[in-house]
Formats: sequence, structure tokens, C-alpha cells
Amino acid sequence: MRPILLIAASMASMALAAPSGWSAEKAKFYSAVSKLISKRDSHDGPSCDLSKAVLPVTYDPLAEVPEGQKLLHVGVGRGTQNYTCSSPSAKEEPKAQGALATIFEASCIAANYPFLLSLLPNIALESTNPPRTAEGFGPTDMSVLGFHYFSDGTTAVFDLKGSGASSVAKDSAVDAPLTAIKGVGTELEGAVPWLLLKSVESSTGQVKSIYRTNTAGGSPPKNCAGQPEVIPIQYAAEYWFYG
Repeated sequence: MRPILLIAASMASMALAAPSGWSAEKAKFYSAVSKLISKRDSHDGPSCDLSKAVLPVTYDPLAEVPEGQKLLHVGVGRGTQNYTCSSPSAKEEPKAQGALATIFEASCIAANYPFLLSLLPNIALESTNPPRTAEGFGPTDMSVLGFHYFSDGTTAVFDLKGSGASSVAKDSAVDAPLTAIKGVGTELEGAVPWLLLKSVESSTGQVKSIYRTNTAGGSPPKNCAGQPEVIPIQYAAEYWFYG
């Protein structure tokens, strides 16, 4: 296991391939990592004991983790929430058409550095959207945990290493906090809600419940005026997988 100095330095360089330039989120991230480095010692780094990880909550919390389920993975998702318009009319609202995202492994960060984890979706949103075929992300190859896509209009699939492909549907949702990052570029309609997703009967994967938290961006334009038929909106989020 790597010394704490190497882990902290690795986390500093792992800012999800964020482009050069200053932002408030990057400043918070590097400040926190700097404090970790300043407290380094010669002992081995922290373990990835997921029993230490605490699921984020907001002012209107989602339901508690179902009894008997345990945390299997924590990931940072980066991709697009997709919407469609049948016409470029101000009288029509964009309709949700699923999502595509790459999920990056963040379990050890969740177990040991929850504050740093909470910053990663915001930093990821500022980065170039990684290709779905990526084998890693950022200078330290933050490994790919899996992929997220939709098999139909309501069924989301999370295909994760070691856990198989789990099919889930929305159980409940709460608004993202007002402080959530609204988006990037001209996509500033707000962060998508936090979700609780539960497995459907046909699912074959090990994951039974998924919490989407600390969302950044992803909400569609208010109407279809001047919009193309397909509207991909950049987003990032934490995903907590239980089974």
C-alpha cells in the first residue's frame, strides 16, 4: 500500500484531467490536498474499507439504504443527460431520453476523503467529456469502474466491473441543493436531481440500489425554442452502489 504522501499527491494530480485555469472548485480541491500532504507520515496509506464511507444527504433526504444491503462501490460519473425535441418550438419542453456516462472508481476516496469526493463531480464537469472507451481518466489513470446507459425509456443500466450489468428504475428523487453547480458553458439550467434507483425484476447484476448524489449540471433548456432534435447536456455526479 502506498504511503500517505503518494496517495495525497496522486489525488492532487487526479483532478480528472481538468483543463488549466483557476476555478473555485479546483482551489478548494488543491487546498484540501495540500493539507493532507502537510500531515503526511511514514505509515502506509489508508485502506479502502467501505464501512467507513457515509452516503451524502441533503436537506430533503432520500430513503435510507434498504435493510440487508451493503455498499459495493462508489463512483464518479461523467457524461451527458440526453433530451429530445420534436420541433424547435417555445411551446414544447425537452423530453428526457436517457443518459450516457463513464463511471470512474472512487471507493477509496469515499472511504477516506469524503470532502475531496464531494468536489470531484464539479471538477469532472469542467473537464473534457471522457470517451466511453477510456481505460482510465486523468494523469493517474483513475480507473474505469463501468458504464451507464439506458436500455429503454425508463430502465437505466449500470455495467460495472465485478458486479455485472444491473438494470434499475427511478424510485424517488429530491432537488439538488441550491449550491450545486448549474452547468458549464451555455448549459446553465441547473443540476439534475439526486435519485434513488432500485433494481427491476429482470436485472442480473449484483447492485440492487443506487443513489445518485452531488450532481452537477445536466438539466435541459426550459423549452425547445431554437433547439436541435437531440440535446446532450453535460453532467457529473457521485454514484453509490449497494447490493
